[in-house]
Amino acid sequence: MKIARRKNLWLLTLLVPILLSPAWYFVGGCLFLFVGIVPLFMIEQEIRNTNPKYPKLRFFAYTYLSLFLWNIATTWWVWNASAGGAIGMLIANTLLMTLPWILYSQMKQKLGLKWGLWALVCFWLAFEYIHLNWDLSWSWLNLGNGFAYSHFLVQWYEFTGSLGGTLWVLILNILVYQAIQEGFSKKAVIRLSIIFFVPVIFSIVLYAVHTEKGEKVEVVVVQPNIDPYSQKFIGQNSFIPYDKQAQMFLALAQKQITNRTELVIFPETAFDEGYDERGIKDYAPIRMISDFVKKKDNLYLLGGTTSWLVYGKDKKSPTARQNAQVGFYDVFNTAMFFGNKVDSIALYHKSKLVPLVESMPYPAIIETIFGSLIINLGGSSGGLGKQPEREVFFSKKFGYAPIICYESIYGEYVTEYVQKGANILCVITNDGWWGDTPGYKQHLQMARLRAIETRRAVARSANTGISGFINQRGDLIEKTAYWVSDVRKQTLQANTEKTIYVQIGDILGKVAVLVSFLVVIYGFIKKKVS
Repeated sequence: MKIARRKNLWLLTLLVPILLSPAWYFVGGCLFLFVGIVPLFMIEQEIRNTNPKYPKLRFFAYTYLSLFLWNIATTWWVWNASAGGAIGMLIANTLLMTLPWILYSQMKQKLGLKWGLWALVCFWLAFEYIHLNWDLSWSWLNLGNGFAYSHFLVQWYEFTGSLGGTLWVLILNILVYQAIQEGFSKKAVIRLSIIFFVPVIFSIVLYAVHTEKGEKVEVVVVQPNIDPYSQKFIGQNSFIPYDKQAQMFLALAQKQITNRTELVIFPETAFDEGYDERGIKDYAPIRMISDFVKKKDNLYLLGGTTSWLVYGKDKKSPTARQNAQVGFYDVFNTAMFFGNKVDSIALYHKSKLVPLVESMPYPAIIETIFGSLIINLGGSSGGLGKQPEREVFFSKKFGYAPIICYESIYGEYVTEYVQKGANILCVITNDGWWGDTPGYKQHLQMARLRAIETRRAVARSANTGISGFINQRGDLIEKTAYWVSDVRKQTLQANTEKTIYVQIGDILGKVAVLVSFLVVIYGFIKKKVS
């Protein structure tokens, strides 16, 4: 009997990654999400029924293993960029995902099954919201992101954002679990059908009646396809000099530019020489780009670089580094904007940074504890610098959001660009770090969700990966192939209206955090349910 029960627990553990992973791989895979966490409910109940030694530890172990396997199955490709980073991410992210389930098990004991299940909804939503907004954020596997390949099912993200998708998944899993317990009674099946079909039908109607809004604007995206491991950066075996890279970019762009083209987009770190922002116009590749833009009527250009800003003797940010010659300075992953009639170059600093790769968590705290040691070692407590607010680049008519790589998976973050007047979302990235894996495909698909949430068209330029265009309802209307040098042109529409989600942001997450706090307090003061 014990062996049979143990086999049952192992089977349920393996079912979790098998059911949750497909959503990140193909259209329709999201349907498995609606039953993907039901096995975890069953694991908890099975352990409680058999009453083994250390039940809490056993539930933690089975839950952790199942979620760990899900993390591996969907984000294993991070290993290609950083083996150590991948291991750390997998271990830490799984641990964080396990916390809502531990709270669920505790609250179920105190509040009973029904209220324990609904408490889990709050706990998981609160977890996702906090995970979106703290310094160790890795929100790739937020359940609402699982609809990126099936965007036609979540057109109502313009009201709720991706947390609405998470809420939908959680509720349906609970209803499925309850239906199993009730032997799929007529009442249970009706509940399930309503909660599944109403959002689907609403989304399909929104998709069908949607019309693109705003004035038309012609945009060109460049995909140079320079290998980030051998050609892109100075010191590499086959390094292409930065002025030659600039010539390659311009030659590609010229193939598609017309008299109607308003914006050309180059990828993230198109120029990685490292430019002092005080004299950025004086560098040869920058002059080359600036001169090119000025020769064209009404043309603007957006592209990425690495830049640094010198503060001198004063340390003006917790991420600032120190150098004996120049004093304190910050290094940034930067987006540049060249205007046709303007000599100055507008800059935006990437501010959603990849944890432990581009940034250290809570640099001010780290500096307080280890500050003198870090300075003595010539290091930085915070990695790259960032800026407190979003920046929008404006032409005469339109506002362009410079969204750099990792930033594009954050819905509420992207709404800040729209609040400041962005009409088009411009995603610049370098997805070649992951190689030919699902990573660059998943990253592209998530931009569809940002388009729906804001009802803004997306223009995407990748150094390597996939470049292309997404319309306001999330359709991928044109794209390049992977690992080819290419350039594409498309006429997009520059919407000026703001969606409900742009106006209210992740209100679901904020409410969930508050309710979770109250539930935990109530749960710990309440006596255990018999």
